[in-house]
Amino acid sequence: MVKKWFGQGCGWRQRKHNGDCSCRPCNGVPLSNKRTCGKVKVCSISGDRKKCARLAALGFYPGNEIELVDAPNGDRCLVRVQGGTISLDRDTLNTIVVTE
Repeated sequence: MVKKWFGQGCGWRQRKHNGDCSCRPCNGVPLSNKRTCGKVKVCSISGDRKKCARLAALGFYPGNEIELVDAPNGDRCLVRVQGGTISLDRDTLNTIVVTE
């Protein structure tokens, strides 16, 4: 699944993979900076391959729509993805870039 979502269209096999799985730049903001609840679209995910694979298994991949249930006001945040609610910490929120 990781190759399908993070590997297509960016030529990651041709270029040297530096541990960042975000392929295209986007004009979004990190999920940790969102202060209002509601639906947002995942633009990109940064981090090493293991973290990207884990987030993809949970349903966080570019183009997927997620719902911010409880806006980040401390160290934790609640996010609804594909019918399930997940609690994410501040470090993970910083790696997920979203757009409205």
